[in-house]
Amino acid sequence: MKPPRCVRHIRIESGALTLDFQGSAEHIGCVAVELAATTIDDLIVTVDDNVGPDLPALPCAALWA
Repeated sequence: MKPPRCVRHIRIESGALTLDFQGSAEHIGCVAVELAATTIDDLIVTVDDNVGPDLPALPCAALWA
């Protein structure tokens, strides 16, 4: 039996742009690390467990594995 999949929420904010996605903890963690390494001054990345059914999936999540 597979262990339960941990799903996380990521919010990416830069200026007037706000993006919210859900994805596996592994994928969300990889995206957060990559974004933290950028030099975009006003970039804010928040990761939490506020996942709802209307939250879209992280696009191209397999690229972040």
